[in-house]
Amino acid sequence: MKKSKESITEEYYPISMEILQSFPKFRPKVDLFVFKEDIAQLYPIAQKDCRLTDAQLEEIHEACKNGVLFVSRSDQHIYVDLIAKQAELILFNSHLLESEIVQILYQALTMRLEHLIEQPLPVYYEPFFHDLMVFTEYIWTDKKRLNAFIPKIELAEFNVTSHSITTLIMGSWLYLNSEKDPVRKEFDQIALGLLIHDIGLSKIPAHIVNKSSALNKEENEKYLTHVRQTAILLNKFGITQTSALQAALEHHERIDGSGYPQHLTVDRISKAGCIGIVANEFANLIVPKHGRQRVTTLEAARLLVKDSSLPIVFTGMLLKAYADRHYPDK
Repeated sequence: MKKSKESITEEYYPISMEILQSFPKFRPKVDLFVFKEDIAQLYPIAQKDCRLTDAQLEEIHEACKNGVLFVSRSDQHIYVDLIAKQAELILFNSHLLESEIVQILYQALTMRLEHLIEQPLPVYYEPFFHDLMVFTEYIWTDKKRLNAFIPKIELAEFNVTSHSITTLIMGSWLYLNSEKDPVRKEFDQIALGLLIHDIGLSKIPAHIVNKSSALNKEENEKYLTHVRQTAILLNKFGITQTSALQAALEHHERIDGSGYPQHLTVDRISKAGCIGIVANEFANLIVPKHGRQRVTTLEAARLLVKDSSLPIVFTGMLLKAYADRHYPDK
């Protein structure tokens, strides 16, 4: 049975010119298909990893310009990997599924943050910041889009990158759901602080950061210096925005003054800092870390509410979301 061009998009994905140009020019990593109007069918035009002729290139570009160039959704893992290297392409393509966009942005932020952690230099900070702003733009356009990211948070084991992305997702949710009239500039700044809040761990020996058992006294003292190291790196990157600095540098403070490094009390901790505190602690609880077993997301939210050193406004919001099954308990 012949299919319309619209009906085939369940199995195939129409390629925009921007995304086509992100593929290797002469050896595409995916099979390409063109929709033939006269027979109402897809027709293979190029095979993955096979070199294209000039005539094929011309035909492919013409098909793309006319909106009849497709790839198979079974090749999703391939084009997601390619698009993640140019994440802004998601903002210019209406055919990507929400699940594909979530995967692309997760992959892009993971890649950029891993590069920055490995080499915390301004040259790696710039693409990191660019892709983070793609994320905030995507969420700001429709704030409900953030809901699709929350069930995807990593639970298996602690690593700085996945922990930081979980903190970004949960902290972004706390900000957007606690503000009657959220401000885009403030959202961008808080998101930046949340995602980069543990960059100082790049200066702590890996065997301490990734240790599965409890830290000894000497290791713990070394670990506690990561906030100061974060402050040094934020200055190196030229980050001066108040809310970004607050979210990053206050995430270990506590409202009763028992936190660190400044032992701030409730009247001195900023809103961005409070969001960072709760998001970071939630992200810590749901993965095994330093000898502590993980707890479920619902139990983590319950534990946060019981902790009187944490800001109840934000811990209460999180518990209600999980208790009401707004998000699945995992």
